[in-house]
Amino acid sequence: MEEKNGLSSQIKQASQERDNLSDEPNNIYSNNFRKTANRCYKITERFISIITRKRLNSFQRVLPAWKPKKGKPVSILRWFMTEWCNCKCPYCPQTHDRFADKNGYKAHTFDNHPLEKWINAFRYHSRERDFSLVITGGEPMLDRKNMVPLLKELTSMPAIKCIRIDTNASWTPDSYKEIDPSKIILMCTYHPSQVSENLFFNRMKQLLDFGYKIGMVNFVMDRNNFGNFNKTKEKMNKLRIPLHPNPLWDSKGKYSEKDMLLMKKELPKADYYYRTKLLSPRGKKCLFPALAYMMNQNGRINVGCHAQISGSFFDDDLPEIFQSPMPCPEQYCVCLDMYSFLEDVDRNTDINPLFVYSNILRKKQGLKLLR
Repeated sequence: MEEKNGLSSQIKQASQERDNLSDEPNNIYSNNFRKTANRCYKITERFISIITRKRLNSFQRVLPAWKPKKGKPVSILRWFMTEWCNCKCPYCPQTHDRFADKNGYKAHTFDNHPLEKWINAFRYHSRERDFSLVITGGEPMLDRKNMVPLLKELTSMPAIKCIRIDTNASWTPDSYKEIDPSKIILMCTYHPSQVSENLFFNRMKQLLDFGYKIGMVNFVMDRNNFGNFNKTKEKMNKLRIPLHPNPLWDSKGKYSEKDMLLMKKELPKADYYYRTKLLSPRGKKCLFPALAYMMNQNGRINVGCHAQISGSFFDDDLPEIFQSPMPCPEQYCVCLDMYSFLEDVDRNTDINPLFVYSNILRKKQGLKLLR
């Protein structure tokens, strides 16, 4: 960011100095200065172009999907919609309270701004870009009153290419029967301490029967759950759903050698190292900030994981994303659709990162691929 902004400011400065001369007398001094300013402007602009091309070269596999030569670019929008949740998992740091105060705004999206305002903002910003949308929480599907009309609108918008919803699957698909599920892919999480196995598996069957794609089921690798992973994977595979061992967010250093061996066996190599925090992404080139936005419940939106470049989803213009991959600023990164854009992973050849990852897991677990 610093490099890009620094070079951009040089271009702007040279351009301003050049333009400010337009009203001056046409004498030898102003002409010479104008020539110098033009020369500096072109050199700086060329320098940025060279750096941008060099950085993009290592992402040639994935760029055609996200920045096609014809048509609009595609932006990931990770929308942290709510902290409201009907589970009370002991390992979860969220409030679970719909009406919790979050330093001036509420924990649930639709208690901050009305549904129509959100829909209008999506329509407005879809004029210049397409979206690969991620809705996460909390449990977004608890709010049927707002989610049904929201999803009806979003799935009907041509610019909303796909919608990933992170869910504990506690909702009944029959209560969402008005929704066309063809653009939706679910990332379900199984919390054994919060729901019976029979109920959860029955819900998976219902979702499949209603036409929902289930990218994977996260199996939270809490100390009490480890012994049941293989048995649960076998049962989940019978439904043709991959079971994904999901390390706890603060797991670094807390698992035994046996625990780590199980996760190393089940997870793809890069995902194992980043999800368990054995590997840091800091300083590595990442395409995520050149493609993505992150948004909270109040509509605050920032470029990738660069929180200092921010605005509001209700502004006329969204913050400008980077033009090329940037060094990762974080010590750790465990989010699937973020670390998968690192240069050493570089696998998102489809605008739906969960779809890509699901098929990697399916191949690993001997299941039929999603199409």
